[in-house]
Amino acid sequence: MSKASSISEQHRQSGNAHFKSAKASSRVADKRRHLWSALDCYKLGLETATSARDRGLCRKNSGVAHKELCLAEWTNQQRSRAWDHLHSSLACFSEAWRQATLWTKSAGSEGERWRQRFVQQFPEDLLDMYSLTLNLETDQALVDNLARVCNVIGRYSFSNTEYLEVVAGVFIDYANRLLHLSVSLDKKLNYGLAYSYIAKMPFPIQEAERVLSRNATDDAFDCLHSELETLREDQRIQEAVFHSRVELERGKAFCQNLGENSATQMTDEALLAMDHLRAALNLISEDGIDIVLEAEICSDIGSLYLNVFNAENSAEKFFKRCIQLILCHLTGEHEIGCRSENWFAAAERGLRILQERGAKRHDAELRKVLESDGTLADIKTNYDRGIEHFLEHIYKVYSIGDNKLPDADLPLRKRLMVALSHYHPDKADKQDRRQYYLREEITKYLNVRFEQTKVG
Repeated sequence: MSKASSISEQHRQSGNAHFKSAKASSRVADKRRHLWSALDCYKLGLETATSARDRGLCRKNSGVAHKELCLAEWTNQQRSRAWDHLHSSLACFSEAWRQATLWTKSAGSEGERWRQRFVQQFPEDLLDMYSLTLNLETDQALVDNLARVCNVIGRYSFSNTEYLEVVAGVFIDYANRLLHLSVSLDKKLNYGLAYSYIAKMPFPIQEAERVLSRNATDDAFDCLHSELETLREDQRIQEAVFHSRVELERGKAFCQNLGENSATQMTDEALLAMDHLRAALNLISEDGIDIVLEAEICSDIGSLYLNVFNAENSAEKFFKRCIQLILCHLTGEHEIGCRSENWFAAAERGLRILQERGAKRHDAELRKVLESDGTLADIKTNYDRGIEHFLEHIYKVYSIGDNKLPDADLPLRKRLMVALSHYHPDKADKQDRRQYYLREEITKYLNVRFEQTKVG
């Protein structure tokens, strides 16, 4: 620890000692004196701080000291002073949060633990101070002070329920008071802000309505009617996604057990897995609620159809649906991110396997056709009659384009090389598999004779 950091730590510890004395004091005057002494120490600690950690801790402790002064002055009916301390407390908390962010980047887990404690404590401190205003009559001064409060707390983006509920309550109270003063534009804006916090609350719509009913006037409900309907729809979607993810995880769990059981148990596990995956898909597929989740489920269903049930048509349908959902509905980083996921790779790999299987079946069928119509037998029979006859026969019966029989004056080895270049399978149309296998059969015999010329 550097000398400057050590000095800052000493000042902060002195401030903490004064703060503990203030908490233990029953007389307002003594409490106030110790808290001001604590603030002086924290100020000195801040001036000598050289790191984000020390600055953040001094700011946070100053915020807590101002909070205690706010409560003390309010109890002593010193409202103006109490408001000043409330604003100072929030300003200190805001700066402490900024320093904590810097600290986390350099200190890792230690800074992150401090941030988490801050996030948990801040809503409680805010509620302590904000609750003091609830029973006050509305006037312009009160509204102006609440505006300053809202301006600070609106900068945070905490996602924990306690913070969201407190902040939503503050904005609703502010909007109600604006409504009382007939400031319609700000009223609408702040109801919108209140709704934005309510919408983030990770609990059912009934809880959000409870927050509103506890804090808002009838006019507020009218202002938020459409937003509440939207919130209900959002909740429906969130519940559908949540339950879909639960079913997906259950399906994945059964899939993981497939290789560990007997054939009978494996079939049972596979059927249960399919039931859960189908249920997961049905919850979100109709409205296009979550494209990425739907694509992942389709990939898992396709893999199950391919690897367990050997239902290739169904597997192909779900693999294609997975890929189309990502490529057709997502762009940029979202698409790139999904294409790097294992489930997307599984869908692409599954389609390739199906295509290869299909090609092999088609090729086998073509070979059967070539065999059944006598083509293969014809090629072999004419090869057995000698190479000269074979060359004349293939250029007459199986001619390709404008290619002509190599000049008889050329050495046999040279003529075979020309014929191999004419009939090489790689020169066939990729879509014409019959032509490919016909060329392959002819070059097979040409190669045999070509190798014989090398030996000779």
